[in-house]
Amino acid sequence: MYHFPKNFINKTNKAKYMITTMEYKDEKIVKDDLKDITSPKTFNWVDVVEPTKEELKTIASITKIPIHHLHMAVEEEERPKVVEIDGPFSLLIFGAPSFEEDEITTTPVFMYISKQHNYIITIRKRDAKSISKLKNSEKINSFFDKGPSYFTYRLMDAILSAYFDVLDDVEDIIDKIEDKVLKEPDIHIVEKIFETKKTLIYFTKTMTANREVISSIERGYVHEIDKRRAPQFIALYNDTVQLVDMSTTFREILTGTLDTYLSSVSNNLNHIMKTLTVGASFVLIPTLIASVYGMNFKVMPELYWKYGYVFSIGLMVVSSFAIWLFFKKKKWV
Repeated sequence: MYHFPKNFINKTNKAKYMITTMEYKDEKIVKDDLKDITSPKTFNWVDVVEPTKEELKTIASITKIPIHHLHMAVEEEERPKVVEIDGPFSLLIFGAPSFEEDEITTTPVFMYISKQHNYIITIRKRDAKSISKLKNSEKINSFFDKGPSYFTYRLMDAILSAYFDVLDDVEDIIDKIEDKVLKEPDIHIVEKIFETKKTLIYFTKTMTANREVISSIERGYVHEIDKRRAPQFIALYNDTVQLVDMSTTFREILTGTLDTYLSSVSNNLNHIMKTLTVGASFVLIPTLIASVYGMNFKVMPELYWKYGYVFSIGLMVVSSFAIWLFFKKKKWV
């Protein structure tokens, strides 16, 4: 199986998942209790990874988000989209790259946004390195003090940045595959090509759906996103278009590389067959001459000829030399 570079794979031990609540107080981020988001003084971010049904019930009872909308986060592999929720909530499902062992796939991130209550809740089945990186960002204070709409923008931007990082790495992988196809083509190259294409297919499908989510925000269809912030999402839309184009281009390059591999294998096979043909030709005519004089016919004048042995050997040498000249002219040797 093809291994992606370790710096893009989460090799840490499985985290102890829980509900993490963060609030912006006194110009800094502090961990808070989930119950405090019902009457927040400032913006809150609740981040939940791999929640249990009991945790979802707790969130539903505190936030008043309908429980069936919360169950979507654990029961289904939802495509990125905008979901209308009763009450002062908007649900955005946005696909993020997910790193597990040696595989890179995508995982949906559920963003429950409430402008009225001044918080955003993110729920996902698998950890996303981009969101974990955002938590440890030195600039996170400036993201919190501008409210849920701006924070949603920064959260999506962090996810898209992770896609760019992975695609930059995929580009390096493709360069190595191309070098190996030209120098050492083997069946393992085909496996690497198909594994990389599979990752790109995941990305293309998810990023195309992400693009529609951002387009909905930009057009003002998400009521919990401040319309004054909507123009900022144009940059994210353009980034997503670029990511889709990059992913499509890389898939086309890999398809071309696969064709190159098949041509290389075919050329190598032709070279082997040519080599075998040349070698067999040098053996064929001397063998024919020897087999003729090995037949047990009584009337064969050369059998009793004084120079018959020398003649047959000389005939073999001359015929072999003639074959060599022929192949030399054809540039086969």
